[in-house]
Parts: sequence; structure tokens; C-alpha cells
Amino acid sequence: MSKKILFVDDETQILRSLARLFTYTEFEIFTAESAQQALEIMSKQEVNLIITDMRMPFMDGYQLLSEVKQKYPHVLRVILSGYTDEKIIFKALQQNVAKLYLFKPWENEKLLKMVEDIFKTEELIKNDNLLLLINNIKELPTIKSSYQKLVTLIDSDAEIEQIVQALEADQAIATKILHIINSAFYTLKTGSLKKAVTYLGLANIREIIVSTSILEFFQLSSAGRVNMELLWQHSFLCNKLVSFIFEKILKKKMPETAMSAGLLHDVGIIFFLQHFNEKYLEIYNEVEKNQLCLNEEEIKYFFVDHQQTGAYLLSWWELPYPIVETALYHHTPFDDKVVNRELVCVVHLAERYSWDFLHHPYNQFFDEGVFDYLAINKQEFEQELQKIQWDEGG
Repeated sequence: MSKKILFVDDETQILRSLARLFTYTEFEIFTAESAQQALEIMSKQEVNLIITDMRMPFMDGYQLLSEVKQKYPHVLRVILSGYTDEKIIFKALQQNVAKLYLFKPWENEKLLKMVEDIFKTEELIKNDNLLLLINNIKELPTIKSSYQKLVTLIDSDAEIEQIVQALEADQAIATKILHIINSAFYTLKTGSLKKAVTYLGLANIREIIVSTSILEFFQLSSAGRVNMELLWQHSFLCNKLVSFIFEKILKKKMPETAMSAGLLHDVGIIFFLQHFNEKYLEIYNEVEKNQLCLNEEEIKYFFVDHQQTGAYLLSWWELPYPIVETALYHHTPFDDKVVNRELVCVVHLAERYSWDFLHHPYNQFFDEGVFDYLAINKQEFEQELQKIQWDEGG
């Protein structure tokens, strides 16, 4: 059955151009000149993907995608817009109202490939073997209600004083934020939560809240079953290295929708450890002992690997698409389905060297092509790493 795509734009000529572009593809195309018309079509027709402009009369793209997310949560959502207000676009991505965005004027080949890649990635995340594995689990982790309230405050653009007050009422999150801001990676040393929030920014704070909630679930569920301290250290170090590579090596701003990409890239391993503790430790130890490929051994037993499993969970929690994609492809950064290739390459690199910091063998294939892709000199990069001293705990 062909996938069905709905394009929404108040300019008829743009809709005609998009329809022409997809004429000879396998997709079935629908068009709507308003948000209201789009919702009318969706009430009668099953749609797999909606691609909408942002600036439209009566109901804008953000409002439309928010309603689609609520009414049709399984429909993929993408922004295609000349609207350059980065704040509203970031908000749409951060809240998973939209998975991706492209600015007008678009490149035909890039748009076609993006659509194909989104569908291929969704199929990988939701394959039959993975769904069978997930469906046999009694309980999937959810974000704590107290943390969800904090996220809602941030998403609703509440005053910073109100957000800080709510953070102060939750000792676990407050402690975590102060721990991060006072770690060796950041230059600010403070006991003030308000200063920490101002310095880190609400986007970072939001990701810390979501990530802490996820990791706390696993820690509580796994208590007494397995010591995962090494994996936590690896995850936090990897996240720091991702930021370090972007800011210090690439001289770029860290993508705000990917703040937790390094922290959560291996969440699939944590899931396996929690639900298949003894068997997974047996597999893990065998991999280390005989220098096997972890992904291949996981597939032999579970029929899926930790990348697919982690990506499914992150999608379940409605984390931004770049974080989901990083979990799915962090061992295969040059897979032709990768959309956010720079980020995935950075995480691939950060993961490799975070294990070095922990003096732990790396038992996965490392693609040195990431150095060329990121235009990083390997020798100079390793010299820069030798200059930094981080506490591994986060």
C-alpha cells in the first residue's frame, strides 16, 4: 500500500509545484489550502505524513500540527516554510509537534530524499520483531508526573521565576542541575538555581528534566539487579563530548533539539539490562571476552538490536527526532537514511572516545570517516582531548 502525504499551504502555486514533484513517486498526494481543509481531509482519509507551511491565516502551521498530534498521533509531521521565526520552529521541534523542518525555497532532491528517509526510519523503529519484544514487556517507562508538570511550564513559556520555583520544589532535579553547572565542563560555579537556569537556558533544562526522569525510571527498576554505573558514566561523558565537539572543535552552536543525544543514545542497552538482565549480561560479557559485535549478538537472540529498541523508546517518549535518529544510527553514521548526519557523526565520535576516558575497550565498529566528514584532524582532536579533565560522573 502506498504512503499518503498531505501538503498544506495557502499558496496554490506552491501546492501545484509540490504535487508535480511527487507525481512519479510511489506516494499518493493530497493538498489543502488551509488548516481547516487539511483537517477535513484527514477526517475522511487516512494520511501517513503531513507537510505544512507555518504562516497561514486563521490557523497557522503550529496550531494545525498540534491538533494533528492530538487527534492523529501516528501521523508523521513536518514543517516546510519560509517562516524564519526560529523560536516557534524550535518550539515545534522540541515539543515533537513536528519531527523535521525545511525552509523554502526547498531543494527538490533533498525534499524527496527526506520524505523517503523518514518513512524508512519509521519502518525500522516499528518492525514486527521489535513490536513483539516491546508488547511482551509488562510496563514501558513513562515520564514522572512531577517532571511532566515542569516540562509543561517550560513549553508554555512560563515566567522564569515560576519555573525556578517549581524546580526548587523538586530536590532531585534541582540537585542534578546544580551538579551539572558546577561540573568541570562548565565555567560557572554557583549554588543559585536561578543562575544555573539562566546560564544553561530553558532548552537545556527541559532536556535535563526529561533525561533524569528516564534514567531514574531505569535506576529504580534495576535496583539490586545490576550495577550500571559504568554505563551511566559513559552516557554522561558522551553527552559532554558531544557538546565539546560542537563548541570547541567545530566552533558551532550545539543544536538545541539534540541536547540529550549523547546522554540517551544507549538507552536501548539499559532497557535490555532491565528486562533481560541475566541473558543480556551473558551476551555483553561474551562480546567483551571474544571481541564480538554487540549489535550482531543482540540480533541473534532478540532479533533486534539496542539501536532500534532505544529509538523506539525515545519515539514513545516523544523526544525530538534528531535524538531518536541518533539512537537508531549512532553505530552506522553513514547509513543513507540518516537526515541529521552531522549530529549522528558527532555522537559516533563522542561515544568512541568516551570509552577511552573510562579506560574501557570499545567493542563496536568505529568509522574513521567521521573525521573527514566533520573536517576534523584526528591527531589534533586527540591532543585537545588530552587537555581536558572531567569527572566521569556527570
